[in-house]
Amino acid sequence: MSVAPVIHIGGWPGAGKKAIGQRVAERLGGRLIHNHLMLDAARALYARDTPESIAMREEVRNLILAHARRLPDDVPIVLTDALADEPAAKPLFQPTLDLARHRNAPLHLFVLDLSIDENQRRLSDPSRAGGTKLTDGDVLKTIRSREKLFTPAAAVVLDVTNLSADSAADKICRHLERPHA
Repeated sequence: MSVAPVIHIGGWPGAGKKAIGQRVAERLGGRLIHNHLMLDAARALYARDTPESIAMREEVRNLILAHARRLPDDVPIVLTDALADEPAAKPLFQPTLDLARHRNAPLHLFVLDLSIDENQRRLSDPSRAGGTKLTDGDVLKTIRSREKLFTPAAAVVLDVTNLSADSAADKICRHLERPHA
């Protein structure tokens, strides 16, 4: 029996990581570990980016990944994250690498990109309101003007500007079906 893949989907806030990740996980019979599992738990108790919030996010991430390592080998794991291309991204991405290595699983990396106009349109979707997800278009514009997306060397960059979540998930699943060296 081969080991199911670990799939990492990165992208800008509002790019559709969770929606696409859910569809990929459903199609593969896998599990989705969305970055807001950690963020929302910490935000329930602490202001974002306080030492307490950062520590709690780390603890929750470690707990979730410890349980993910216990899943049967045939269960694909899809993770999402919104990381900037900065030195702090590498330690935040390392647990994904460690999970794949621990499971002896193939790791597939995808980065979702899209136009700023489409990104802002998606950010204002009412389904994002009321939680800890970014909804402020001005903040997004500032982020996108100052930062680049963290794009690991082996990542497939997928332009989702004109793709629905279903179409993007189809592209990812088709990529996973191809033989890889």
